[in-house]
Amino acid sequence: MRAGISVRVIAAFFGLLFAAPTVIIVATSFTSGLEVTFPPKGFSFRWYSTIFETSVWTDAFKNSLEVGLIAALIATVAGTLLALGAARGRGILPSFITALAVMPMIVPLVIAGIGFYIVYVEIGLTGNALGLGIAHAMLGLPFVFINVLAALSNLDERVEDAARVCGANELKTFLRVTLPLIAPGAIIGGVLAFIGSWDEVVVAIFMTTPTFHTVPVELWGQVQDGVQPSTSAVASFVTVTSLLLLGLIALVPVIRRKRPWARFRRA
Repeated sequence: MRAGISVRVIAAFFGLLFAAPTVIIVATSFTSGLEVTFPPKGFSFRWYSTIFETSVWTDAFKNSLEVGLIAALIATVAGTLLALGAARGRGILPSFITALAVMPMIVPLVIAGIGFYIVYVEIGLTGNALGLGIAHAMLGLPFVFINVLAALSNLDERVEDAARVCGANELKTFLRVTLPLIAPGAIIGGVLAFIGSWDEVVVAIFMTTPTFHTVPVELWGQVQDGVQPSTSAVASFVTVTSLLLLGLIALVPVIRRKRPWARFRRA
């Protein structure tokens, strides 16, 4: 009994410790004053209206959204194909593909940023959503790969065999049987790739220009001059958006259980 209480106390302590910075930032975003103070002075939504009326922030949000969608799309397609190769390959191919797919999780972001910058300067992909989206897709690819590979490992291959016996070719079997079964894993990975792009700053600093910047880069730039209430409002908005997307991920298994193809899951 005492051991159980101790575990809960320790868990609560670390939970509060990890959540405290976020709570403080969110609280300071509602201040009615002109400076960031905690506890905040007064209560107001003025700083939230300010960020959506300022072209610097609206442009940054637009750029971040475009980059995140490009990154999520590319990472979902590439990660799913690599997972299929790792799950269905023979010999050393699965090990090679797995090592290649998880490598972005190992390479330091600074090193990756320098590498992307050197290559992108040569081909003219710096300072635009496509170039940064491709870079972020490489960083988010492991999330898709791992989730889809896990879904494939739980897939009963007899379901695919039954489709082939009924006359379906490989393409129809994949589109009508395999893809629906691994779709939840791909969706979860894609959302995680978007979240990773949404708040990534290290690689983005190398890829942005004075005329093209994302929200994290703009936040970083403003922090250098001192935290303002508008900065806290933007940080709070980014955090809430990420939490909502994580909530969407939590709903994916629930939706999957209600789908007709859920009966094909391995018992």
